[in-house]
Parts: sequence; C-alpha cells; structure tokens
Amino acid sequence: MYYEGIGPEQGTVVSQEDAYAYALERCLSGTEEDKQEFREMLVEWFYSGNWINNGKC
Repeated sequence: MYYEGIGPEQGTVVSQEDAYAYALERCLSGTEEDKQEFREMLVEWFYSGNWINNGKC
C-alpha cells in the first residue's frame, strides 16, 4: 500500500512503511502554518483522553 499525493503533493508517492516518518518530517519541518496546525491538532488529540482542561491558564 502507498499514498499518492494530489494538489500541492502531486507527484509524491509515500509507501506505507515510510508514511509515519514522512508525515512527521513534514509536520515538524513544514511551513510555520503547517507546524502551528500540527501543534494544535497534536495537543488536542493527546489531551483528549485522561485529561481535563481546568481553564486556569
């Protein structure tokens, strides 16, 4: 299995084995907008389980 890019990723093919590494590299070394979006999604996902937001920050 592999992922084939469309739009701005057109021409990029990533194997299943390389999918995690490619995604992580893009999220950590992409544009500032990409990095900010990744941070927000990661924090939301990570703290969605055994955590509550107490609103004090």
